[in-house]
Amino acid sequence: MNPANESPLFVAEEVLCAYPISTLYDSCPRYLFYALLLATCVTRWTGWLADVFLGAAATYAGTAAIQSFILVSSIPKHYPSQPVTIPFVSDNTTLWDRFPALVTGVDEIDISPASLELDADAVLSIVVTGYLVFLPLQCWSRTFANDRIGYILFSLWNILMLAGSICSLVYWPTLKKTPSQYAFCFPELPPSSSSTNDGWGSWARTSTWNSSVWSIFQNATLFDQIDDICFYPCFNTTQILRQPTSLQAAVSAENRFTKRHRFWDKVIYSQRYIYSLVALSVALNFFMLLIKLLPYRSRVPSSRVWHIWQERKNILDGFKRDFRTAIHATQHGREHMMDETRKRLSSSKLAPGLFTLRALGSWAKLTVDVVILIALVFSIVTSPLTVIAFVAWIEYYIHNDGPSAEKPQQVGQWSPLVSIAFLMVSAAILKLKYRVAPRQEIDHDIEELREKLNRLESLRDKERVP
Repeated sequence: MNPANESPLFVAEEVLCAYPISTLYDSCPRYLFYALLLATCVTRWTGWLADVFLGAAATYAGTAAIQSFILVSSIPKHYPSQPVTIPFVSDNTTLWDRFPALVTGVDEIDISPASLELDADAVLSIVVTGYLVFLPLQCWSRTFANDRIGYILFSLWNILMLAGSICSLVYWPTLKKTPSQYAFCFPELPPSSSSTNDGWGSWARTSTWNSSVWSIFQNATLFDQIDDICFYPCFNTTQILRQPTSLQAAVSAENRFTKRHRFWDKVIYSQRYIYSLVALSVALNFFMLLIKLLPYRSRVPSSRVWHIWQERKNILDGFKRDFRTAIHATQHGREHMMDETRKRLSSSKLAPGLFTLRALGSWAKLTVDVVILIALVFSIVTSPLTVIAFVAWIEYYIHNDGPSAEKPQQVGQWSPLVSIAFLMVSAAILKLKYRVAPRQEIDHDIEELREKLNRLESLRDKERVP
């Protein structure tokens, strides 16, 4: 305590040290990404327009996936904590007004400098949302399944999104394991709500953190050398892909980690519900994708979601025929199915007939078709709900990370929208190519198309040769 005014020499306040979300993943580009995914689903039958939306969304998500690989390969290590003695401050102190996250009632705290990478929240939102949309598109959309090379490219992109989602889900829980961080300040000089690292001087770190803190506040010359009114040990840390000067420290009372005592926050932040919903959606779509890849002819047009309702009568009649066929094969065992004049077997002989190959095949086909129909209906219902629930949950989570680094009117936020707008205008103009092209250009393109047609026909003929 300072005997002159009975105030402590310095105080400790809990802070959140984090690298804010990068401009690339800030609110406007993220919302634009969600809009592009929605536009892709709505315009998937238009061809060129869907390609513009899908290409822009896929390249943006691909960047996030690459960053997830880098983040998971360089998870920061937390060094063993060191004790730092601090002046004792009672719980009923008047310093609460100036230091809302003041440490009271103790004379020692543990220091282990660390920082959060908030890009992990944004990257998780992008890659998982992208995968939850791209995978059903591959299962449902006939447009994206007609072109084989396009289907292969779409499959490779889904693999990239899956790998990015796995890496993000592995890295994301490490944020919760970040130890508590503290700022050391003079009682008369409270910090602002947020401070930025202006550069770390190696002189500030002596043999131990305890000696460093006490040396700075006992020596006015050393205190004047720090670039802030408080001393932040976390400014000594670094993160891959980040400039150290972009690290920020905010008062802990204002961040998400201090709000979890509320019931609604426990529901919002409970990952098991969202993870279970995501896992269910992915499993259903994986099953539908597997059915499409296997050489199995189902009565359910799994690749034509909207045709199910139109073909409902034919599907139901097919199920009835399959059921009657299975019953008939079970009752007659190995007897020919068309022999209706044969006497029915007694009830004691029905059981062996149930295990014939014909009966097992009939029941298996009926069962698989029913499972496909149920899985498809559940997939149609759960996939959109999963996307909506996950986006709402992760965006609420990101909202508690703090305000955006940039406002919507700044160029870093609206430039992606302008780029996509120019891309759409260019694609629309190219669609008018033959409406404005001269006759010579049209004749030239016709000749090129004929040459291409001849090459394709020769390739087709070579495939027919045994």
